[in-house]
Amino acid sequence: MRPSPRQRGLTLIELMVALAIFAILGVLSYRALAEVATSRTRLEESFERWRAIGRCVQRIEADLTQVVAPAGGSAMSTGGGLPAGSQAAPAMVLGRTANGGGPELQFLRLDEGRGVRRVGYRLVDGRLDALRWSGREAFGEPAAEPLLAGVRNLRWRFLLNNNRVDAWPPGDQRTALPDAVILELELPEVGVITRLLALR
Repeated sequence: MRPSPRQRGLTLIELMVALAIFAILGVLSYRALAEVATSRTRLEESFERWRAIGRCVQRIEADLTQVVAPAGGSAMSTGGGLPAGSQAAPAMVLGRTANGGGPELQFLRLDEGRGVRRVGYRLVDGRLDALRWSGREAFGEPAAEPLLAGVRNLRWRFLLNNNRVDAWPPGDQRTALPDAVILELELPEVGVITRLLALR
């Protein structure tokens, strides 16, 4: 009888090489999946950041479209005005927060439920807050609502008769409103976002 052919198996070296190849493929697959998950997380964070920026600008624009000036002022919005002869604070004023904080813009807004009330926006420690007072005057500390975090700088500028103005109100025009407000938001990840908001 002829001897049966010898069946050859894997040697120990071949088995170790195969295991090493599988390990390398596993590590590469894991790193690829981890990179996909990280990229997805970064994209979601970026989308959420842009949504927050969009909501913030929309809120400011909605408030400014309802801005009003006392009757008899040199400029009026389409929203109406305050009663004649009222000795109210300026219709719009740009100042700085207490203790050397960032810029603070205050203005009178027509509120559907409360009539005319003073609102504003303030930059404090890199955070943009929406301010609400109970009435027309800026008495006491307003209710502050955080709108956008991570703001490096905020600048308000104004258009009046096709001229850019850095301060408001100009001179003694306490009841005046500008033709437009220019909002400049400086954010670390995107740079400066500029929005021109027409008032009339």
